[in-house]
Amino acid sequence: MFLGILNSNGQEIIFNEIEKFPQEKIYVHTNSNFFLTGEQILYKIYCLNKTSASLSSLSKIGYIELIDSNNKSIYKQKVNLNNGEGNGDLFLNSSLKSGTYKLISYTQWMRNTQTFFEETIFIINPFSEKIMPSDSLKKNDFNPIITKNSNVINIKIDKKEYAKREKVVVDFQSLISKNLSISVRKKEASFLASKNNIVQFFNQKNQSSTRSQRNYLPELRGALYHGKVTSKKTANLENLKIGVSFIGNPKITKISTTNKKGEFYFIVNKPYQAEKSIIEILQKNREDYELFLFEETELEKKFKDFTQLFLTEDLRTLIKERSIQIQIENAYNRVKNATFYQNDQNKFIFDDNVHKVIYNLDDYTRFKTVKEIAIEILQDVWITEKDEEYAFNIRDINLEFDKDIETLLIVDGFIVNNHSDFVFFNALKIKSIEVVQEKYYFGAKLYQGIITVNTFNDAYKPQVNSKNKFSLLKPVLQKKYFSPDYETLKNNRIPDMRTQLYWNSNLKNSAKEISFYTSDIAGAYEIIIEGITPAGKPIFEKTSFSVK
Repeated sequence: MFLGILNSNGQEIIFNEIEKFPQEKIYVHTNSNFFLTGEQILYKIYCLNKTSASLSSLSKIGYIELIDSNNKSIYKQKVNLNNGEGNGDLFLNSSLKSGTYKLISYTQWMRNTQTFFEETIFIINPFSEKIMPSDSLKKNDFNPIITKNSNVINIKIDKKEYAKREKVVVDFQSLISKNLSISVRKKEASFLASKNNIVQFFNQKNQSSTRSQRNYLPELRGALYHGKVTSKKTANLENLKIGVSFIGNPKITKISTTNKKGEFYFIVNKPYQAEKSIIEILQKNREDYELFLFEETELEKKFKDFTQLFLTEDLRTLIKERSIQIQIENAYNRVKNATFYQNDQNKFIFDDNVHKVIYNLDDYTRFKTVKEIAIEILQDVWITEKDEEYAFNIRDINLEFDKDIETLLIVDGFIVNNHSDFVFFNALKIKSIEVVQEKYYFGAKLYQGIITVNTFNDAYKPQVNSKNKFSLLKPVLQKKYFSPDYETLKNNRIPDMRTQLYWNSNLKNSAKEISFYTSDIAGAYEIIIEGITPAGKPIFEKTSFSVK
């Protein structure tokens, strides 16, 4: 069986015998396997080389799905992988029904051998139907998972018992690996099923792989999207230029080229917030064509073993207590919400070494029309008109001009295929203009220079057909989760009903200690660290303390 992948120019390369290439497997460290709606599943993905068990640098995108007992996908997330590591969270909203679910994870490359990570997740919705009728109470018989510490990291805490809202300092002394994640959470009740851990995962027998009926391309450089152009008027679908513009920030602009079948690919290798994109054919006769994006196929594998959780009196008491705690926490969500790490907003979407001139229009006399700006401010730039069609033109740095080559116009990150759509834009809304005065290959297409326009507050709204707007599954953004500091916190009258005291999916080996504060909830808590050594050995360390 053959498989096609893309080289750096976006062209398709054919190879066979998939099994000879490095295979991957995934382990996911989650903060728990028992949740109530209103809580978050926090997770860290470890994508590993299946043979060496070291972190894999092959796939740059991982996937997380929560599926129900009917194998229906409830949530699906795309996660950026950096040298085999990625993280995120799933908020469990009130529309979920009580029941047993599976958290699964995979890369597209793993789907060729139908290899998946899976974890059983129990979710209770205290405001929906009961798990079992009250007259059918049964005992939950779960075999506890007992795993000894790997004794790779020496965890020390200053004491074993703390008061409410007291600072806890965890001393690691030394960390031998930077590939670690840590969770500090209230211990789950003994009548609940134990959660898997990384040592148990490594001790499992290798899953028997099943060759997929489809071919899945590895996402070697970022999120890979696949589309196709069709036409009823022409048979030639090769070498068509496809423009891709993302709605939102950061500004991402791509140009792809179709193959003989009319298929095209584009890769996004940076974090982005856009959920929609505009995809257009950059041809004068573009009305002769139609295009579409291939939807991601459903999983072929059907998951089993959805262990049932029975409602007992102990569980009912636990649900009541935690439900009240979650409601109080969510009522103060505004002051306790996680913050997003800032992504670099690329000011210029092309190579930094190109010759470009930046015009900040507030430094010049303001004009009302784009045409006046081109005449009075922009050097070696002009607008021509033919048959009521307008076009921007640029002389290069040698003052040469090739009339047979188009100028690339990009406004707020959108490729403007028809320059007439922008010529009559309100020039007072333009913040700056960047001009590249040299021929530039972008997406295998040669342009006679580039004009990039940035407006105030992304004021430009492209005039495109709704059929050219496509929804995208965007990678989750990186977060820093709330952790109070009661030494500096001014308003300490806010209730603190956290059962998850601390979560860090990227524990650095330079950190010798971490600190966090206990909440207003008494009980037993666990500190759990999981990870991988550079030699591919699993790390599992656990210690406990109590809050009075």
